[in-house]
Amino acid sequence: MSAADILDLGKIPSKVNPELQSERNCSSLTPYISEITAIVDGGRNNTEKRRQIERILFKDPLFRDCAIDSVYKPRDEMYARGVERSVRLFALKEEYNWTDEEFGIAVNVINHQYSLGLHNVMFIPALERLSTEQQKAKWLHLARNYQIIGTYAQTELGHGTNLQGLETIATYDATTEEFILNTPTVTSIKWWPGALGKSVNYAIILATLIIDGKKHGMHPFLTPLRSTKDHKPLPGVKVGDIGPKLTFNIVDNGYLILNNVRIPRENMLMKNAQVSREGHFTSRGPSKANYSAMILVRVTIVNWCSVILSNSSTITVRYSAVRRQSTLDSSSEKESKILDYQTQQYKVFPSLATAYALFFVSKTLKNRYLKTYAEIIKGNFKNLPEIHCQSAGMKAMSGEMTAELLEISRQACGGHGYLAASALGDAVASAKALVTVEGENTVLYLQVARYLMKRFAAAVSGERLSGSTEYLCMDPMKYTCPINSPEDCMNVSLLCQVYRFRAYRMISKAARMLQRDIEGGKKQHKAMNDNLVQLVRAARAHLLYCMVVDYKEGMNQLQISVPVSKALNNLLVFFTVFNIVKNAGDFLETESIGLPQMEWLKETEVKMLAEIRPDAVSLVDAFDIHDNTHGSVLGCYDGNVYERMLKSTQNEPLNQCDVHYSFHQHLKPFLQRNNTSKL
Repeated sequence: MSAADILDLGKIPSKVNPELQSERNCSSLTPYISEITAIVDGGRNNTEKRRQIERILFKDPLFRDCAIDSVYKPRDEMYARGVERSVRLFALKEEYNWTDEEFGIAVNVINHQYSLGLHNVMFIPALERLSTEQQKAKWLHLARNYQIIGTYAQTELGHGTNLQGLETIATYDATTEEFILNTPTVTSIKWWPGALGKSVNYAIILATLIIDGKKHGMHPFLTPLRSTKDHKPLPGVKVGDIGPKLTFNIVDNGYLILNNVRIPRENMLMKNAQVSREGHFTSRGPSKANYSAMILVRVTIVNWCSVILSNSSTITVRYSAVRRQSTLDSSSEKESKILDYQTQQYKVFPSLATAYALFFVSKTLKNRYLKTYAEIIKGNFKNLPEIHCQSAGMKAMSGEMTAELLEISRQACGGHGYLAASALGDAVASAKALVTVEGENTVLYLQVARYLMKRFAAAVSGERLSGSTEYLCMDPMKYTCPINSPEDCMNVSLLCQVYRFRAYRMISKAARMLQRDIEGGKKQHKAMNDNLVQLVRAARAHLLYCMVVDYKEGMNQLQISVPVSKALNNLLVFFTVFNIVKNAGDFLETESIGLPQMEWLKETEVKMLAEIRPDAVSLVDAFDIHDNTHGSVLGCYDGNVYERMLKSTQNEPLNQCDVHYSFHQHLKPFLQRNNTSKL
């Protein structure tokens, strides 16, 4: 490149960076990339469908410039742009008659950069799952046709995950056949619902039902908040935005204060519980059935985690294949690619493997949810506790993994990863929300732990278990470590036995500690509190076992070519071994493995880095993520990292003039304060 070309900041080479092209040329997986892409998309037809949606969206600057908008626009403009993008997206859905699945693809394509996501993610699903048939007939078509825009208002200023502690109340007035909604305390104010601040005109509000002074638990109430004529808040409604967040300020998360807001009796969503005109309360099924929409969102979050890690892995692997720094061989004049350094691989490949792991896990979890939901519709609530446990736990674990791995990915890109134009900083900040959104992770782990304690007690009493806890019926005395050679460390079926025994031992230990404390005279709540750390450890052990099993079984269901099978199996083995080594203390303490086996596993972990390395670029290429989707100058398909970094500076407002006004206002007077010398 000439000096003149370097000065032309807008010029990007038309060819792929030779560094990245050489990776593709040397990978034996390159001819089979489309096969993996079809797996990720759910079939070749879905791949073409996604690409068609990308073509539709990215011919419009409104969607093409998402990454630039999130960096350079002030909050109010960013929000307005997000609303404009939402309206355009809804219009395209109608214009092209997109299904809900296709609309979800479109949302992923623009990396969720729109303001009114809660309408489709929670409001409509809640109407579908919590309404009677008559209520669906009245409200669903209005929501689906965007004649009303809604959100889901559950979290309060003083309460989040503890739903039984929510303080918003809905008092039934039989004389008028209305519910009167109030947020009677500061802590009862609804806080955090997306699009509540300035956008929606309806909300499904979770409130405690009160009839004749008696509480009847939490129930959903469809409540109008703003006038459909001028969008002003209705009488008794005070609503606004909660202010800037770490990121995702395109969304107007809001607060809501209700003062004697009256809604018709028919606005209580009554699929699972009913209130008659006279004020008689009846319920159908367990109270957790009212949380079915929330369960769906937690299932969805696991998939989001997979998508987020796919984006970040694409950025970090491609950048690492282009970036050269220092040299591995002192006799070589050419610097080495940082992807060739084992330490860089150890930063980057866990994220890549976990992206694939969560893809298979989320797919299996979604199928379980759909099966359970179909049973619930028929009045069978038997598997509701199981799916509640699985969705809560997998949301917590996948969110925790994603937040941790994203920060490591950012660090793996060195100083350039700190640039907003890398898109990694915003991804890291966004991922931090995964730890608290739709249930704070520690609380969710404890919900899993309580379920495990119940199932373990049932197993001890002789009950035959099914589902994810079936293994709790095992006889621990019959266990022997199945890893008898270094080669066994590559056998995921054997490693699953190790995970299973570790989970069993940690769950049984938590149960014994609880039993010991209760039998020693502690009250149950005191015994629980004194063992919360062990309970969380037990829950995490169970969930990691389930994750590895789902990953393995998802892989086993594929009918794929030998090269693809080998490459994906390398990731499976690495993910499985990596998480044993990462949790080495637990595996050794529970005697799931011994020290010799741990040494073999550490050697295997390092060995797998070398196995994955030749195909790393092909494995991220297989995600087939559009450059406009990940929005990073470091991770584009052409690999022209430095040219794109330079071009990105054109978007910086500070660079729109040679001399900034602050020079004349502040710096120049200071420099000339004495005016005694001339330079």
